[in-house]
Amino acid sequence: MRYAFVIAALVLCAACRDEHVTQQTVPSASTTMPPSDTAMQTSPMNAPIPRQTDNPAATPSAAVPTQEVHLIEYSIHLPESVPAGRVAFNIENGGKEDHGFVIEGNGVEQKTKTLARGDSAALEVDLKPGTYTVYCPVDGHRGKGMSTTLIVK
Repeated sequence: MRYAFVIAALVLCAACRDEHVTQQTVPSASTTMPPSDTAMQTSPMNAPIPRQTDNPAATPSAAVPTQEVHLIEYSIHLPESVPAGRVAFNIENGGKEDHGFVIEGNGVEQKTKTLARGDSAALEVDLKPGTYTVYCPVDGHRGKGMSTTLIVK
């Protein structure tokens, strides 16, 4: 019986010692945890903590400026200049004929499908500062004056 008491005491001390070691190795709330590959981190209390990012453009609140473009017979109506960066063009064919939209310059060449009367399309382009040519690629419309210059600042 004496041995049973000694063994029970040793087991109890070992359990207390393990608990003490565990308490010492658990990070406190003020300890900075390194980021993980997951979208959420877990605090010592297992509460989710949103992961921080150094890239503000990755946040959903970053809005892309939209520029309205109106295509009519042999004319393109859009602003003369736009700021550099991502730009969303909202293109509408207000003419009687089919039209399209092409933007070229500084290594960019983007275009919409051919738009029938009343159709519209959206085109998002990353523009660097410089000069771009915008034109209609349909049936020689560019040669009839359906071309303009866009300045990106």
